[in-house]
Amino acid sequence: MHHLKTLAVAIGTLAVAAAFAVSASGSASSGTVVKTGSSSLGRILVDSHGKTLYLWAHDKGRKSTCYGDCAEYWPPLITHGKAVAGAGAKAGLLGTTRRNDGRLQVTYAGHPLYYFVQDTRAGQTKGEGLTGFGGRWDPLSAAGKAVRKPSMVSTYSYRADKPLKASIISPTPGSSAGIAGTFSVDISLQARTRRANSLLSGYTAAFNDPHAPTFHPGPDAAAPGLVVLLSTTPTIAGTPLQGANTNLAGVFQINDVSKVGGLKRTFNSWIVSVPGFFGKGVHATLTVYAVNGTAPALITGNERPISNVVRESFTIAG
Repeated sequence: MHHLKTLAVAIGTLAVAAAFAVSASGSASSGTVVKTGSSSLGRILVDSHGKTLYLWAHDKGRKSTCYGDCAEYWPPLITHGKAVAGAGAKAGLLGTTRRNDGRLQVTYAGHPLYYFVQDTRAGQTKGEGLTGFGGRWDPLSAAGKAVRKPSMVSTYSYRADKPLKASIISPTPGSSAGIAGTFSVDISLQARTRRANSLLSGYTAAFNDPHAPTFHPGPDAAAPGLVVLLSTTPTIAGTPLQGANTNLAGVFQINDVSKVGGLKRTFNSWIVSVPGFFGKGVHATLTVYAVNGTAPALITGNERPISNVVRESFTIAG
């Protein structure tokens, strides 16, 4: 993952510039407007231009805790006067909080409000559900509550008669991974019947060198239908890393195929050499399943798994 860390640093300047541009658009000479607008999540809080506004779970009160790199990716909504409630917003829930630099940040229902630099158009909610910098980010409803899209649990079938069986070998449920500085994600796909062996025909034994161009988020050429999601995956502009829906199968270094009792089985392993890239001291959820053909690089929730869907929660050590 060293090259991913380099990517994060390389785009830092662009992220800062984008953050300043978005932050400036949210500042008015007086009375910044907060209203409701349309999005794929329904009606949510937006600014006067329709840009989505977010709350951050890390903020436990009206005082913002997002500064430095955090504020570059999540610029605060600033006002130079009393915030104004537009259509759909409730004036009684609006307020302000003084930031460390003296500027006034708008609050709603006690939550400091932020933009996300990847939202470039009205109604976009690319920051929804991200967990960067130690807390979850969500848009708000007019009532001041987090607005979240339906969980993929309700989208995917868990029926046992799927032709492939997906398993997570490690990390184990509730474990703390990365204490020694690295940890492994080990998973397996197995055909349930001889007929299902054909669904694994494109899977091969291969070593994916972390320095090779094939090593990157997205589908794995040696395990083309494999989907692996990690809830703490960050979003980094200009890279394949686009948050928790990024398919990480392409960063698995070890891929093996065998037969057990006439049934094909794969073993896929990812040695996470920089655990902190995915958060420190945070709870994470690993999701694994398979689709027919080549898996997408970015999961939309409309995929049709040909295996059971496995979700396992663990902690990435601080």
